[in-house]
Amino acid sequence: MEKAKLFYFYDPLCGWCFGFSPVIKALEEKFKKEIEFEAISGGMILGDRVKPLSSMHSYLRDAMPRLEEMTGVKFGKSYMEIFEEGSIALNSETPCIAMTVFKSMSSASSIQFASALQNELYVHGKDLNKLENYQSLASAFNLEWEVFSEKMNSDLYKTKTYQEFTTAQEMGINGFPSVVLQVGDKGYLIARGYRSQEEMEAVINEIIKKEKVN
Repeated sequence: MEKAKLFYFYDPLCGWCFGFSPVIKALEEKFKKEIEFEAISGGMILGDRVKPLSSMHSYLRDAMPRLEEMTGVKFGKSYMEIFEEGSIALNSETPCIAMTVFKSMSSASSIQFASALQNELYVHGKDLNKLENYQSLASAFNLEWEVFSEKMNSDLYKTKTYQEFTTAQEMGINGFPSVVLQVGDKGYLIARGYRSQEEMEAVINEIIKKEKVN
C-alpha cells in the first residue's frame, strides 16, 4: 500500500477545531510512519460574515462549557478577557494566510502549527488580525520574521490561501473540523465535526487494513 495522506480541514477561528487539536496531533504522532498529514485552511469567516466577537456572545456562552467538557481543552484566561470585552473582529483571512506562509517556509508539521496558531487566540488571547502578534509564533517555529512578515503582506500568499479555500469547497467540505483520508485514488471522509481519538484510530486502522488486503 502506498503511503496514505490525511487532510485536516480546519479554521483558526473554529472552536471545535481547537477542541479537536489534541486528537489530530496524537493521530499524527501515532500514524506518521504510514500517513502524511496536512492541515488545510477552510476560510470559515470571511467577507460579510466578519463580525465582532461580541456578536457571538450568546452562542459561545452556551457552546464553550460543552466544548470544554467534551474535548478536555480549556479556554485561557486571556481569551476569556478578550471574549468579555468583545471588540475583536472575527476574520479568518489573516490567520489562514499565516498557515499558507508557514507551509511555504517550513517542512515541519502543519498540524502542530495549526494547533499553535489556535492557542495564540484561545489560550493567549491574541488578536490574529494584527501581524505583530505572529512574531512569537514565527520564532517558535524557527521562521525568519522579516521573510514571514513580508510574505504575510504579499498578494501572492493571499491568493494561494483563497485557492486553498476553493480546494476545501471542491472536496465538499462545509464544516470544521473535517478529516479526509486519501489512499491511492480513494478518499474517505472520516470526520465531520469532533470525534474522539479512539474513534479516529479505529476508523483509520480499519481503512488501512482494508486497503492492504486490496
